[in-house]
Amino acid sequence: MGKNFLSAEWLKLTNFLPFQNPNALKWLYSPPKEAIYFSLRTIIASFLALAIALWMQLDSPKWAMMTVWIVAQTSPGETIAKSQWRVVGTIIGVIMAVTMIALFPQEPMLFGIAMALWMGCCCWLGSLIRGSSSYSFVLAGYTCALIGFASVNNPNDVFMTAMARGSYIILGVLCQSFIERLFAFNMDQKAKKSLHDNLLKAITGSLTIIVDVLKGDYKAAFRVQNVFTAVSAFQNSIEFRKIEMLHDDHMADHVHATLSSVSIVLARLINLTVYMQNFIKDKPFNDITFKVTKYLEILIGSLNKQTDFTEHLNELSKLRWECRQVIADYIYYDAIEKLEEGQETSDNLLDRRILYRSLSKLLGEIEAILVEYQYALNPKKTDKFKFSLPPIYNFKMAWWNGFRVFVAVLVACFLWEITAWDEFPGSIGLLCVACGRLCLFENGYKMCIGFLKGTLWGVLVSGILDVSLMAQASNIDMVYLALFIPLFIGGLAIYNLPTRGIGMSFTIFFPFMIILGNQVRMDEETFLNSMLVMLIGVGMAVFAFRFIAPYAPKKVRREIRIKMLHSVRSLANISPLPNPRRWLVVTMEWFVSLMRQFDASKETMLVQKYNHGALAVMSIGLNIMEIRKMIDQDILPEDIKNELRVVMRRVSHFRGGRRYGRTVLIAKSAIRRLRLREKAEENLAKRLEISMAIACLILIYFSLEKNVAFLNPSYRLYNQD
Repeated sequence: MGKNFLSAEWLKLTNFLPFQNPNALKWLYSPPKEAIYFSLRTIIASFLALAIALWMQLDSPKWAMMTVWIVAQTSPGETIAKSQWRVVGTIIGVIMAVTMIALFPQEPMLFGIAMALWMGCCCWLGSLIRGSSSYSFVLAGYTCALIGFASVNNPNDVFMTAMARGSYIILGVLCQSFIERLFAFNMDQKAKKSLHDNLLKAITGSLTIIVDVLKGDYKAAFRVQNVFTAVSAFQNSIEFRKIEMLHDDHMADHVHATLSSVSIVLARLINLTVYMQNFIKDKPFNDITFKVTKYLEILIGSLNKQTDFTEHLNELSKLRWECRQVIADYIYYDAIEKLEEGQETSDNLLDRRILYRSLSKLLGEIEAILVEYQYALNPKKTDKFKFSLPPIYNFKMAWWNGFRVFVAVLVACFLWEITAWDEFPGSIGLLCVACGRLCLFENGYKMCIGFLKGTLWGVLVSGILDVSLMAQASNIDMVYLALFIPLFIGGLAIYNLPTRGIGMSFTIFFPFMIILGNQVRMDEETFLNSMLVMLIGVGMAVFAFRFIAPYAPKKVRREIRIKMLHSVRSLANISPLPNPRRWLVVTMEWFVSLMRQFDASKETMLVQKYNHGALAVMSIGLNIMEIRKMIDQDILPEDIKNELRVVMRRVSHFRGGRRYGRTVLIAKSAIRRLRLREKAEENLAKRLEISMAIACLILIYFSLEKNVAFLNPSYRLYNQD
């Protein structure tokens, strides 16, 4: 029993370590060179900010060092982009702090309510808008809080406090930006190489999956999740690579366009996989898929070796022409053959035409990838091409973040009022800093535990240094010596994604516990008070994100699922239709976010079923848009358009339950009637258009039938949601 008790206590203790097993320490004993460079240049920037603050005789130089670590990002472009917005946020925060103190000079409760509202609004905007500008909103929030709560007991000093705190923050931002630019050797070339390498991985990854599917491995089609995840992360970083390239030659725009084509080609691959699984494949189809497979294998091998793809594009055109020629041959056979049992033969010929058409469209998207990739590698000086992605907003997450921060600040102000502790305003300021940082993550609930661990490690390490090296420090060289190793390890932790929350909080709050003032050392009493101030502030932020509307992965993935289903239903009747590529990019982002809500090691089967369902949403959406375009054109006969309108109406109105089954039956019935109508149609153009409509309906039908649990909103997926 004693042994079990000790084991349990040891497990509890290790929960507060920045690692759970020895293998997780690789980021520390064998870090990548990029992590070392990041840590070193951030340390140099923080030491520079500290030296300037001490030279200027500023009363709290630690804030300049803290600001450097707050603004530190893992890439130069990201740091430069966000630093500009942080200066804007700082100026707004300074102005708001002075304004609030002027409005409520003798009303601490009203001041607290106003500050809680301001922080809530800033965190709402910072959570809603994903990008460089989001940092300006949260910085405006906690800059205002730091200045306001530091001046609330002495309103007459608010202007000087605002100037001092604003100077620290801007000093830290400028030092960080200066060092990033100073050490950004060949930043332009490195950014272009990074874009090229990541783009090449996305293209070759997608083409490899296509090869596997054409060889008969249909399960490979569902590995597109990994490519989508990589594409999503890559798209989010292009903005910063564009800044690092220093001049705009529209390479980044062509990269965006290429990635959108990668997304489209993977969606087309899902369609082709459905046809290949359910249709009878003849020998000519097997022959042409063999040719396509060999061609793609050669293409994958030559992508990194050449920039002129003229020969590859010509070969691709020949393969597409061969597909179209086979389609024409099948139409001819179907028209002239007079067989006694022609219904089955006609249906088989139609199925084969659909197969070839789907393969041809897939090859067409691969052609678009090659064209855009060639432009991305060799952008023309006169190129004016631009590609913009639609903004993606998560209003629900933004509202909850704003609400929990508002409640946390309000409760903290209430506790300050009833305790009258003169150090409590400092805790509220740090609470706002922690909340602002956590709001910038998609899953603040998960990151807040890392934040708490990093804070505890900061207290431990700073306590050891305060009674040893810092007690003997008489010059800045000794201070640098004492701070270097802890900050270097903290920088490595920031660069390592699993320990990023720990590293961020450690490097932010560690200087707070080490450096007191220009001429003053940290003594025991001050250390204990500062520790209490920091732990209360960070602890309240952790409490807010853990217990005020806590993050629930099951709830979040159900919300994303409902959002995806609503998007598909709206496609059936909205006007005008969205651009298919942009719609797919947004849906892909939802898909990636959905997959992040699982523990893949424990929920393997559920991940697979959600994966299939989300891909079915993409397939249904693209085919609905194609049907809508056919309805708007004048090629199809009016009776066929009416059939398609009925299906679209059912898709737009189904909400689950029995209505879902009726939608599936109506889609199946429409396919049967359109097959008969296609066989009887004598006009070749109309017949081809009807066959395209049938192809779209088949994909919608199979997607609805095979993914009932995901696509039916009334289902709680496999009783695990």
